[in-house]
Amino acid sequence: MKRLALPLFFLTIFISLSAWAQEDNTLTYEEAVSIALRENIQIQQQQNLLEVSRAERSQAYAQFAPSIGFEAGGTRIYGRQFDQTAGDFTEEINNRLDGGIGANVTLFNGFRNINQLRQSQKNAEAQINLINQTKQDVTFNVSQQYLQVLLNQELLRIQQANLEQQEELLESTRTFVESGVQFNIADLYNQEAETKRVALLVVEAENALTISQVQLIRLLQIDPFADWSFAEPDINQWEILSEDINIEEAYNQAVASRYDIKQQENTIQANQYGIKVARSGYMPRISAGYSIGSQYSTLFERTFSDQIFDINRVSVLRLNLNVPIFSNLDNYAAVQRNKQLMNNAELELEDLKRNTFEQLQTAVADYKAAKQRIVAAESQVKAAEKALEAERERFRLGVSNVLDLSLVNAAFVGAQANQAQANYQLIFQKTALDYFTGKLQPESIVMEK
Repeated sequence: MKRLALPLFFLTIFISLSAWAQEDNTLTYEEAVSIALRENIQIQQQQNLLEVSRAERSQAYAQFAPSIGFEAGGTRIYGRQFDQTAGDFTEEINNRLDGGIGANVTLFNGFRNINQLRQSQKNAEAQINLINQTKQDVTFNVSQQYLQVLLNQELLRIQQANLEQQEELLESTRTFVESGVQFNIADLYNQEAETKRVALLVVEAENALTISQVQLIRLLQIDPFADWSFAEPDINQWEILSEDINIEEAYNQAVASRYDIKQQENTIQANQYGIKVARSGYMPRISAGYSIGSQYSTLFERTFSDQIFDINRVSVLRLNLNVPIFSNLDNYAAVQRNKQLMNNAELELEDLKRNTFEQLQTAVADYKAAKQRIVAAESQVKAAEKALEAERERFRLGVSNVLDLSLVNAAFVGAQANQAQANYQLIFQKTALDYFTGKLQPESIVMEK
């Protein structure tokens, strides 16, 4: 027993680790969305551009503060120098050191600083809305692909169950043929062909599932060599079926909620301030400055300290007025460029709203059709199930043959597949409708880590 204790211990640990690894590789819908939002390259790039927008906004704030600078320099002059002590020119080498610190502040520049600040704020808001829209795009794409994986899993399950039934029917038919009780050899051949056909459908369903899983794994940018599985989300189908959609209300909500529309509105506002910034070039500019400095020269006999801190120290206070008269049409070109940028942004907003209305019309129509498809698919499954039960009874009594039973069974399997597709199509269309109306918020899906 002691010899068996250690191997059993390691076997238990191995089984536990294997189970843990399998559980760890099972993703829920919320986890998939969370991973996609964290790993998506476009979102990361947009976040980087947001940092640029914030830096530009900080720069716009800093334009209200004075600019301060320190300047120092040293020179050596060879040749004839004027000696102030002797009052004559002498041949000497003059080593000279000068420096100072100064500050300049803009008092008025046609409200350029104010409008630049407001423009940078709108650009930052537009970038934030672009990030939020990109998150919605990623959430929508993950939702669609995740549901496709679940649909393919259900279709595979249906075909696998069908294959098990066909194999059982094949064994029964072979037994009956060999015993000579009920069927002939043709029935056996037909059932063998039907079983192989269904086996091919299973392989095709497995391939479809594999492809959809690979696409989802690529979208999530997770380890493609790991054995991932995806859990079904808790979805209340009846709640979806009971929801009624009004196209006008949906459009008004989309205009008020969609981040791409908000981003375009921010762009228009930024361009409006850009026009004001350009027009400030026509107005005068008033600035003030103050500087203090000193210098040292070897031509003077006074000490370095006396020259720098006493004799040569100079303070300067300046007030500058700059009135533009003709700037080679630079200001005119800047104003016109910003005007046309704003016009184009307004046209893009109008086109975006029209596309939104078209998308919503299509989404609402598809959503209503998906709801009707649910009812029809459920009726088809019930009818096909009863027909299969009756045909199995006829088969048991010897009234029906293998071919008739296979046809009725195929109809039942097809009805099950149609029902599965209808169920997931309803969720597809509801997700698309939420996406086009701006209701698909990543924050309402992603779990807190």
